[in-house]
Amino acid sequence: MNRVALGLVLAVVLLVILSAAAFVVPEWEQAIVVQLGEPVGQPILEPGLHFKVPFIQTVHLFEKRVLEWDGDPEVVPTKDSKFIYVDTFARWKIVAPLEFYKGVVNEAGAQARLDDVLDGLVRDTLSAHSLLEIVRSSDRPMELGEEALTSEEAGAGERASGGSLSGLRDELTEQITAAAKAKLKELDLGIEVVDLQIKRLDYTDKVLQKVYDRMVSQQLRIAEKYRALGQGKKAEIAGQLTEESKRIQSEAYRKAQEIMGQGDAEAARIYAEAYRRDPKFYRLVETLKTYESSMGNNGVLLLSTDSELYRELKSLR
Repeated sequence: MNRVALGLVLAVVLLVILSAAAFVVPEWEQAIVVQLGEPVGQPILEPGLHFKVPFIQTVHLFEKRVLEWDGDPEVVPTKDSKFIYVDTFARWKIVAPLEFYKGVVNEAGAQARLDDVLDGLVRDTLSAHSLLEIVRSSDRPMELGEEALTSEEAGAGERASGGSLSGLRDELTEQITAAAKAKLKELDLGIEVVDLQIKRLDYTDKVLQKVYDRMVSQQLRIAEKYRALGQGKKAEIAGQLTEESKRIQSEAYRKAQEIMGQGDAEAARIYAEAYRRDPKFYRLVETLKTYESSMGNNGVLLLSTDSELYRELKSLR
């Protein structure tokens, strides 16, 4: 019985020792073995089951996958004495776990070192360029919001190219990435920056208000321009309408005079024909018309015995 108990105890002890000696490295991680604070052997890059000296050696696992670095937003001065908010992020990975452990120990230490390296490079690189070079990423013609920043604000960084301003934003991010790789390689931290991008780039309140004011001013100028064009078009249309109205009135007057002339001619012809048929009756009618127009509705006619009308009326008896 004692032998069985002793055997069980030995088996448990061996099992504990074996479990303390064995460890598994996942496929997405890499490891180093540390003894009394000092790394021993080569880094373990292959996944699988591995062994170490139990209770003396410890294992540190590090990511093989790409990790993220998110910088704090900061105010950066530009070459033309403007200030902008810059918020950047980067992706990095551990390429040499042994150097990584010696240099920064863990990911928290790596993030702190990246803060120092990347923030400094972003600030130094951007401060060497003008505002427009930083905010623009192409040489396309400026739109309204960008036109609010004048060539004066572009400063020494403005470069004319077919009437447009050069944008260096993409080039600057590549430049910062290359400089970060070189700096981290020089520091021998076992870290490599895969990529760096500007997450947010914004004007400070002072510059932003100036941009807004100029945008408003430009919008007002554009509105005034369209208003002037509209007034000009209105005057042009009104002139055309007046000219057309005069032409129509003139044509109508000519036509009316032509019709009136034809009517007068026809009336004269009828009168002449009537006069030829009965000159005495025609003379009477015309005389009556004359008296009618001269007397009015309530007039009194006094005729002498020798008047033409009296003779005419007397002859009708």
